[in-house]
Amino acid sequence: MPTPTPLSRRQWLLTNGTALAGLALSTRFLNEEMRAQMTSERQTAVVPVRARLSLNENPLGPSALATEAMIRHLQAGRAARYPYAEAGELINLLAVREGVRPEQIVLGVGSGEILETVGLHIGLLKGEVVYATPGYLQMVRAVEAAGGRSVGVPVNARLEHDLDAMAAKAGAPNSIVYIANPHNPTGTMVEHEALRGFIREVAPRSLVFIDEAYLDFAADPVRRSVVDLVHAQENLVVARTFSKIYGLAGLRVGYGVMNARLAAKLRTYGLGTPNGPGIAAALASLRDEAYVPAMRARVGAERDRLLALLSRLGRKYAEPQTNFVFFHTGRPHKEVFDRMLAESVSIARAFPPLLDWARISLGTPEENELARSALEKVFAA
Repeated sequence: MPTPTPLSRRQWLLTNGTALAGLALSTRFLNEEMRAQMTSERQTAVVPVRARLSLNENPLGPSALATEAMIRHLQAGRAARYPYAEAGELINLLAVREGVRPEQIVLGVGSGEILETVGLHIGLLKGEVVYATPGYLQMVRAVEAAGGRSVGVPVNARLEHDLDAMAAKAGAPNSIVYIANPHNPTGTMVEHEALRGFIREVAPRSLVFIDEAYLDFAADPVRRSVVDLVHAQENLVVARTFSKIYGLAGLRVGYGVMNARLAAKLRTYGLGTPNGPGIAAALASLRDEAYVPAMRARVGAERDRLLALLSRLGRKYAEPQTNFVFFHTGRPHKEVFDRMLAESVSIARAFPPLLDWARISLGTPEENELARSALEKVFAA
């Protein structure tokens, strides 16, 4: 099968009405998880939420250098100016760190904007997205909203992506394979060499999108990234974000790494310039070389405390490489969600088809202590 042309501007703009309709529909799903979460909390809350451990944020906060950079940016009056120069500086720094040319980097409003733009394109071409179930659905909903179809592939017994099954489903015209590694909601990672082999096998016939949003929480993240494969694989996009380990979820800065031709096409769709304070914070975060290792250790210590409790309570869990844990409740998700909320702790929404599992994010030490106490009450019986 010939290699697909991933992002044709002519096809994208085939009819303005179709494109605008796709974009409008896509907006409904941009924060699907957040909307579902807040709706559930409003419907069931009996006490104020004191620990919001539902959205995989990092409330331990950004680098002190990032905070200082944002303050300087605002005090200098830069909020009134478009941050084109700063965006160029960030692209150049990212290119050096990722070992690519600047023209292979595309900035976005979080990595989600890049997921969604690529997904909308595939949908408008009546293509399909192959993804793991349960899974993160932003790209999936964008494809569906724009007229494409989705093909869910169940995770394997270890709650990891089933790469063989996904490879067997890939290859339809205008198809894309979406893999979050580490995975959301399970927190698991696929074996590194197996993933690289998968990309080499599948990329010649389908666009492969690897979402590395949570990779910096994992052990040895530099070695486990697949970003180096963009040099040889034209149908590969690797997305990263400053919303997770860098603690900048409220500022929405992310980026994708890909071949220069695909990057140029993405920029024609308006991607490439997040907000100025966010860019300033991202630049400072990258230059704070001590921040990520220290944050990984802090989050890891909190995760170990939670895993120890789950083991004591007899709850099995997926092996996490993230700032959240996916565990078996042994009872309906709604029951656990409601009881945790009654203890002032918000956990994540349900992830079909695993409706007797739950995802809980890691927060501040105080929030995590409250969550552990609530879990003991819920599962003591």
